[in-house]
Amino acid sequence: MQDRLFSQSEIEEMQKRTVDRLVEAIDAGDKEKAKKIGQRMFNEFLSMHDLYRNWTTATLSEVGRRFGDEALEQIMTEGVKAWWLPNLEKLPKGPDTLAQRVKMFVAGLHGHLQPMNIEEDEEKVVIQMRPCGSGGRLVLEGKYEGPNAFLTVEKPQRMTYNRANFPVYCAHEPPMEMIDIEKNGSPFVVVEPAAVLGKEHCSFIIYKDPSKVPAKYYERLGLKKPEAPNK
Repeated sequence: MQDRLFSQSEIEEMQKRTVDRLVEAIDAGDKEKAKKIGQRMFNEFLSMHDLYRNWTTATLSEVGRRFGDEALEQIMTEGVKAWWLPNLEKLPKGPDTLAQRVKMFVAGLHGHLQPMNIEEDEEKVVIQMRPCGSGGRLVLEGKYEGPNAFLTVEKPQRMTYNRANFPVYCAHEPPMEMIDIEKNGSPFVVVEPAAVLGKEHCSFIIYKDPSKVPAKYYERLGLKKPEAPNK
């Protein structure tokens, strides 16, 4: 009989979720073990995050190369609808819920596992991942370069915020805004893309009063900002 690779206790330990192992270490008062498991959990999640990030970007690249920009935008939009609309529905409604909505949006961005910078003034909250955990890191990692490069959308158009040579992963942001405007009349969040994508920081901007979202954010999507209702 072949020697076993693992003892029964090792198998039982491998079967556990990492978060359960982390809680066990905390309950046992073993701080060093808890730190080690916490870092392992981060590494596990980052690995899976990047796997799906790369898979998604490779798929979008192939769609764009085979079927062109128009089909790419249509498929991108349908894909975004599948997750962005349900997320918008989860946001609390009402006049005194903005802080909670911002926190929920930030919690979602924490899934990209990168540090953030958040600033607030009288009219808006501005959020930056530093670096961007998905599209920005693809650029920083050179994924749009070389023989196996992901697709760069060359032609300026709506899904590139009318910019040339736009990384395909980043082209999901305009459909997010379009979908929200079509559903709710104004975007909950707009993106101000960095001048040099990946090398500088993009900004997620949430206006406290949706009617104060500047017209330029509608116009870059080929839309006209709705007129404010008469009071």
